[in-house]
Amino acid sequence: MAQKPNQRGATRESIKATKHNWPTRTTFSPNKYFRQHQATLAESFMRLISYPLASVMTVMVIAIALSLPGGLYVLLKNVQSVTDQWEQQSVITLYLFPNMEDTQALALSHRLSAQDDIASVEYISKEEGLRYFEQSSGYEQIMSALPENPLPIVLRVIPKQAVDITTLSSLQALRDTLAAEKEVDHAELDAQWLQRLANILSFGQRFVYALSVLLVVAVLLIVGNTIRMAVESRRDEVLVMKLVGATDAYIRRPFLYMGFWFGVLGGFFASLCILLLSWWVSAPAERLIDLYQSGFDLQSFNADEIVLCLTISAFVGVFGAWIAVNRHIANIELQ
Repeated sequence: MAQKPNQRGATRESIKATKHNWPTRTTFSPNKYFRQHQATLAESFMRLISYPLASVMTVMVIAIALSLPGGLYVLLKNVQSVTDQWEQQSVITLYLFPNMEDTQALALSHRLSAQDDIASVEYISKEEGLRYFEQSSGYEQIMSALPENPLPIVLRVIPKQAVDITTLSSLQALRDTLAAEKEVDHAELDAQWLQRLANILSFGQRFVYALSVLLVVAVLLIVGNTIRMAVESRRDEVLVMKLVGATDAYIRRPFLYMGFWFGVLGGFFASLCILLLSWWVSAPAERLIDLYQSGFDLQSFNADEIVLCLTISAFVGVFGAWIAVNRHIANIELQ
């Protein structure tokens, strides 16, 4: 009966067949070192190919786990791009008291135009406001039946500051200052929706970060469990390596490269899924954008983001493999 390689009395043939592969400190050379890493890298990839079904399942689970935060990141990037295009001159609308005379309203308009923080003031009389309301609402007959014009004089104040989430507080302070004028009945800042949008974006970013952390941990567990099973399946081979004096670093190397391949392939297919999803939703998104007459272009992963995704996934794969292989190699003792 053939001798088992996990016994201390391993055959000389098995030891001789593997001993010449161990790196030695006395014969170290950079070229030889890199050739060994290159050979181990290729060998790890061939091991994945030798088990296609299990490898594909593991890679696709990693890809799905990475594509979820990546897809949410692309969504937030597009929303942020839309808000950047919406950043334009804000308007503070001042509704004067209904009994305000035109001379008093014009005097207030000239006084506000002279302020340093105001770019311009547009004067809208009661008659202009009534005509605009009739055209936009279609209630011409109802408005003409009223005994008098119920609409007040309106001043549209355009500040010198552009609409920006960071300057919204100063614009609100200007709105409060204008509302304190004795001629003003009510003041409204048309850019208040930016504050709501900023809160939504902040919540979305934190949600994406939290989900990304959870899914990265899931990828670590997936890679770690896969490497653990790989170590267990090659337990006898690891014992033989230890018998002939192989270092833990040498034994650990092929498993780390296996984790590297899992991470890189998972990141590649995750990027591919995000690109395909972006292409799939691009047509209805462009039709929706055309309805709002916006020049916004739908964005997806660019080259830098794809490289970053591959780098992060490769690092996560190597780190998960390193945790798993260190723990299990330490538990394998020479018998």
